[in-house]
This record gives sequence, structure tokens and C-alpha cells, in this order.
Amino acid sequence: MFSASRRAVNARLLANSVVAVVCLSLACAADEKREQPLTPEMILETKFEGKATVELQVGEVRTVNIDSVFVPEVSHVQVIQAKIAGAKIGQELVVTVSREIATRLLKLGIEDPAEHFRGKILRVSGTVEQIKRPSTPTAMVYRIQVTNLDQLESIRKP
Repeated sequence: MFSASRRAVNARLLANSVVAVVCLSLACAADEKREQPLTPEMILETKFEGKATVELQVGEVRTVNIDSVFVPEVSHVQVIQAKIAGAKIGQELVVTVSREIATRLLKLGIEDPAEHFRGKILRVSGTVEQIKRPSTPTAMVYRIQVTNLDQLESIRKP
């Protein structure tokens, strides 16, 4: 039979609820920390690689003309370079937008990606990977490849 006093039962219930509230608070704090987007500066400083959401200011946008064949209503790969305050030569973060997604943006009315993205804040999700360039082995170039329109979360003015 159960022999604990009412006071002991109440104390145990109170202790369990305090533990539950503390654990919930810690879990929420961890979620908030995970949701904070990385900056290009953070990626360069920590040499981060892996899945992340990155918020960056767009510096330069280039079109990579792979096949040099003009096809109406089809775009080429777009390379978006982040503006990074205090970056040294060879340190950069680029976002490559696949031909399919660039074509989709074209069909959505973005005829000139360079003009559309330049100077804006872009939030992009994906896998950050370091690119090794044999010609410049000391370069720190990080890339996120956009292969799905859902990876571009927001585009806004600074």
C-alpha cells in the first residue's frame, strides 16, 4: 500500500513540475539559438561547414554562362557573392542558384537577377561547404547551392 504523506506527494509533484518547466525553457532556448541565422563573418571565423540558414547582404551577382547557347525563357546559373565586412582577399561566401531555379525566378518576373538582388539582404538555407581551389590553396571560399526555391527564405532591403 502507498504510505507517503500528502505533504510528501505534493512536494514530489511540485519538484517534478519545476524540472519540467526548466527542461522546457532550455529546449525553447536551444530552438531559438538554432533558428538564429549565421552571418558570412561567422562562417569565415569559425570555418563552419554543414546545414545552416545564412543571412547575408548581396554584393555582386554574376551569371555563369555554361553552354553559351541562348534559349528564350531559360536562365543560366547565378552566383551571388556576399558582402563581408573586413574580409581579406580570397575570403568569400557565394550562393549558387541552379539553372532550374534561376529559370523559375525568370518566369516569376525577375529578368535581371543582378539588379533584383544587389544590395539586398538574403536569407538562404542549405549546406555550407568549403571549396578547395588548386590555384589558390589559401583561399577560404564557402558555398551554398540553391536547388530548391524554398531555400530562399527572404529578400529584403537592408
